[in-house]
Amino acid sequence: MKHTVLFVALTLFYVSTTSAGPPDAIQKDVLSRINGSQNGVIVAVTDRGEVAADTAWLLSAQIKQDSSYVPLLLVLKPEERESALKTLKLSEYSLPALIYYDSHAREISRVIGALPSRLIKQVRSSSSNETL
Repeated sequence: MKHTVLFVALTLFYVSTTSAGPPDAIQKDVLSRINGSQNGVIVAVTDRGEVAADTAWLLSAQIKQDSSYVPLLLVLKPEERESALKTLKLSEYSLPALIYYDSHAREISRVIGALPSRLIKQVRSSSSNETL
């Protein structure tokens, strides 16, 4: 449980200090993370707000299932949203999205509209209350 809380905290720190920059920066982030992974990278793409926290939670759940992937949470800035979506071949209605890349930077899968279920939100809120 402590590892999950630590991972979420580190992820949220990363989100607060860096948001998805220009499209070239997105590709550089993905490629740099692939170098440090066994199987590849899971990229979670989301808008700002509560949905970003929900998406971070989904990403942490994916990494908990298979820790050989490296997580990358991209919170899109409003002014760069359109170009980032174009680069990632996503529509404005497909967020949040999880995109899986293998260790050769090839996309292997994607999940669009990946909103967490009520059950996940309940588990998250109950685990948050336990740690307080």
